[in-house]
Amino acid sequence: MKKKLAMLLAVSMFAVAAPAMAAEGHNAKIHDDQCAKECEMLLKDCGQEVDSIQDKIKKLQVMINEQGATTYTKDDLKLLNRKLQEANETLRVLNRH
Repeated sequence: MKKKLAMLLAVSMFAVAAPAMAAEGHNAKIHDDQCAKECEMLLKDCGQEVDSIQDKIKKLQVMINEQGATTYTKDDLKLLNRKLQEANETLRVLNRH
């Protein structure tokens, strides 16, 4: 009698757990699809927001030459010059290939 009761209890536990596990798998699939769509949208927008190296160089030159001492401190200008040098170096390396 105990064996039958234990067997019945085990079967009923599997019967309850199986639909819950299936629903959880379905929710994960929906979540994965939504995540993939969001990632795709972010990647599309990313291309529109990123400046090219040449644009970055032009912006830095304007910031240094036109706004220069009236807007920025000496340390800020040093930082902008360093960024400009790095951008020019990146452009030089990319043009080499």
